Amino acid sequence: MSSKIGGKLYRRTDIKLTLWYVFTFILSTLIICGFLYFRLKHQLIKEIDQFLLDETMEMERVLLQASREIHFLMRFEDEVMGRKYYPFFFQVLNGEGAPLYTSKGFRELGYVVSEEVLANVMRGKETRERFISSNRRTPYRLITTPVYKDGTLHGIIQVGTHLRFVRKNLVHFRNNLLAALLIMLALGTLGGWVLARRSLSPVGYIASKTRSITPENLSERLQARGTGDEMDQLIHTINGMIARLEDSFKRMAEFTADASHELKTPICALKGEAEVLLSKPRSPEEYQEGLTHFIEQFEHLNRMINNLILLSKFDSRQAEMNITPLRLDLLLKDIVNLFRILAEQKEIELIMEPFQEVKVRGDKIRLQQLFTNLIDNAIKFTQKGTIQVTLEKDKKYVTVKIKDTGMGIPREEQANIFKRFYRVDKSRSKDTGGVGLGLSIAQWIAHAHHGRIEVDSELNKGSTFTLYLPIYKA
Repeated sequence: MSSKIGGKLYRRTDIKLTLWYVFTFILSTLIICGFLYFRLKHQLIKEIDQFLLDETMEMERVLLQASREIHFLMRFEDEVMGRKYYPFFFQVLNGEGAPLYTSKGFRELGYVVSEEVLANVMRGKETRERFISSNRRTPYRLITTPVYKDGTLHGIIQVGTHLRFVRKNLVHFRNNLLAALLIMLALGTLGGWVLARRSLSPVGYIASKTRSITPENLSERLQARGTGDEMDQLIHTINGMIARLEDSFKRMAEFTADASHELKTPICALKGEAEVLLSKPRSPEEYQEGLTHFIEQFEHLNRMINNLILLSKFDSRQAEMNITPLRLDLLLKDIVNLFRILAEQKEIELIMEPFQEVKVRGDKIRLQQLFTNLIDNAIKFTQKGTIQVTLEKDKKYVTVKIKDTGMGIPREEQANIFKRFYRVDKSRSKDTGGVGLGLSIAQWIAHAHHGRIEVDSELNKGSTFTLYLPIYKA
């Protein structure tokens, strides 16, 4: 049971953050304390060395006066032996390393000059060493300095003192560091826990709030704290995702309702016509006429269903795109020539300006579908007049404009014409067979090619649809 509780606690993010914070805090504190400890030790030893070197220089001046050296050394020993805190001991050797004078304290150390010290003396170098007395088990600091006169080795001075107070100061400093470390560890653990809890408290709010948001209340949003930190950025990101989901749900509901309505209307009409035909005996010509009308309605339904399937593939990113470099001017010429006969039947002049040679990267079939929808709409909603197709290019984009002199679109309706199943006036689409999906498909194809469609229209004067596509650069 306890292991399960411990496992659950360790999986909590605030516990993990606190443990990592404490570990990092302890490690950094130990590194800093260790650095301070060794710096203090080094500084204390440095001061002891300076003290010993000052005494060595004083003795060196006396040794160079051979007439009074022994008398001075005896008197010097009497003075230093009475010091309370840092009494020091000394020994004077001749050039061959034989003792000339050894103080009483120095003799009690049991120190023996090593070969390495003598080798350094012969090279004119001083030697600093740490020596532990076998009798007292006390560490000592000892400096051996050669004394030269007229270029020859005149003597050797060895001066030392105990490191008892250095060790005592270091022990006190270490104990103080340990006490401070325990206090800092307690405060650091508490501070890390509070910081982790405060930092993660918005996560709990985000989790509980997002769990409460369902398809029925997608209009709700998370409240940002206004701090501008990462948590606020996360809240804004989640709000954006919820807004996109709300828009998708709304469009899906509208799409389902519109599709149901658009499919229900022709099916009901077909059913009514069938019931009329079956209400009494008919001639073969009447049955043939009725069946012909049924086939036309079935074709209309088939086109609508194919467009719905295509739009569903667009929404789910499953529509296949075969992107290749292609000549847009040639593609546009072929499509305009296909619609020329239909335009002439309605007494519409389809004008095609001379096209510049231009290449784009795109799906040929989808682009054909896009231009077919735009030109077909222009012919449908233009009774008499002209339709002008132009193609221009600059450094970045190719611009295709399809301008007609038809009935136009009211300003307030232009923002909605690319919505699915949207028709400005359903009565004027009755004879054209449109259901409001062509412009939605055209807009998706333009976006899939990193382009866009814009419309500029005035009621009863005509419309201009402008397509922008990136130019292909090999």
